[in-house]
Amino acid sequence: MSVLFSALFAVLTSADAVVTLLNSPSASSPGAFAAAREFVEKDAAEGKPLQQFVIGVLFEDCKDRAVYLDASREKIRAMAEKKNNPLAWYLLSLEGNDLSMLRRAAAGGNVQALNALGTIATAEAIGSKKLSSDDVAKILRKCFGYFSRAAAMRDANGFINLGACYMRGLGCTPDPALAFECFRSAAELGHPEGMDNMSACYELGHGVKKNEDLSLLWKMRARAVRGDAAAAKWLRERR
Repeated sequence: MSVLFSALFAVLTSADAVVTLLNSPSASSPGAFAAAREFVEKDAAEGKPLQQFVIGVLFEDCKDRAVYLDASREKIRAMAEKKNNPLAWYLLSLEGNDLSMLRRAAAGGNVQALNALGTIATAEAIGSKKLSSDDVAKILRKCFGYFSRAAAMRDANGFINLGACYMRGLGCTPDPALAFECFRSAAELGHPEGMDNMSACYELGHGVKKNEDLSLLWKMRARAVRGDAAAAKWLRERR
């Protein structure tokens, strides 16, 4: 393990690591995602059911995948059915591709479920040729609410999705300035897509005054987070 990976590993908590994995590799740096996976795999190997189920659901390349899922499934199901745990409902929805479970997870405030449900429904509404414009608008307003709830919990993906809504007027009145602030919040939480969107806003003058220097800066920050050594070097030289 590299020094960087060791440092990331040291500051993680078990909950942090699980959230990092559930938010997907695109929401963090490759190093942070790899360190989180290592952390959760260690917990899974020690027999912790939540971590076993997370690894089993997310990683088909895990050699113990079937063993982990079989060992932990009933415990996760009990968390969902007996305690109405939103995270448990979300994990079960991933294994079974079950929309009803995803809705239960979102109703309970699980941010991954809120983002997933909003994203799925938004794409279906925009792509539908059968829904009326009023029905589409109603669905988009509901999805805007999902993303707003996720953003209110300081979730980076929630900010990205909410910013896209403000930028395109999905479920709300278009407001590029608010979109920019959402992207800024995501970027400050370390999300490279938020950094890319800030770069684009500065380049095009969407929601903020045009600024080529800041556009380039945020573009390079996004690349550095994704592991681009040249971008990281460029940033270091400008400190």
